[in-house]
Amino acid sequence: MNTPFYVFMFLLPKNAVSRAFGFLTRLRLPFVSALARDWFVRRYKLDMSESEKPAAAYPNIASLFIRKLRPGARPAAPGEIVSPVDGVLSQTGVFDEPVQKMIQAKGKSYSLSSLLRDPELAKKFEGGAWATIYLAPFNYHRIHSPAAGKLLSAHYCPGELWPVNKGSVERVEGLFAINERLTSRIQAESGGEFLVVKVGATNVGRIAVNYRKDWITNAGKITRNVPRTDWFPKEEIVFEKAEELGRFEMGSTVILVVSKEIRERHPGLFRNCFGKAVRMGESLI
Repeated sequence: MNTPFYVFMFLLPKNAVSRAFGFLTRLRLPFVSALARDWFVRRYKLDMSESEKPAAAYPNIASLFIRKLRPGARPAAPGEIVSPVDGVLSQTGVFDEPVQKMIQAKGKSYSLSSLLRDPELAKKFEGGAWATIYLAPFNYHRIHSPAAGKLLSAHYCPGELWPVNKGSVERVEGLFAINERLTSRIQAESGGEFLVVKVGATNVGRIAVNYRKDWITNAGKITRNVPRTDWFPKEEIVFEKAEELGRFEMGSTVILVVSKEIRERHPGLFRNCFGKAVRMGESLI
């Protein structure tokens, strides 16, 4: 049975409301912006010990939300694959069946093909593995490369901006394949490929990537009149393990997908972290 909140969210123009909310968080109003920033720190009990600046140095909630870590705060763990973000590794699985089903929540699933809106790209990850990492408001919200490698392509899928909290994940069918997402496809230095699928959510909903400064989702900077926009770099773009890829400006969720070659090198990949909080740079092996 649908709750009043679900009906309200269904009817709400979520993308427009999120853009408006984002505008408010980026305002620099004397006294007011500082009060809102301090409220955010208290409300979500932010740990600022690893931040490059103290909370008072950020002029508003938006700048606080995308805070960077101080240099050396997170040395990457040994091993090939590390967590790209701070969050909770809420779901994981493998692609041993042709349908490439992915678990969203108990009783709800979606396919890799629907997530990517690209059956041919999804097929390249048959026999691979995946993990979903949910970021809470108090988490560090910059996104990093889980392994050393070379960027092959990037893909933007326009969509809704439903919340990605537990209630929505358990209720909205195919949520991650409905919401906006921006995918980085990377060839691993050790062989194989991986995808870093960044999923937007209600309130701002903006995702930005460092390798294309003009790609910011839910900001009117990428066309929304096609199901998917693909981009292939003209020059080589290489990432070190744990090097920054981009950021969430409020939200959300990262879905990490690895190919069969990487799974074969690391048969227990993601298993030890299932249901646990992970930190960017921490080993997922």
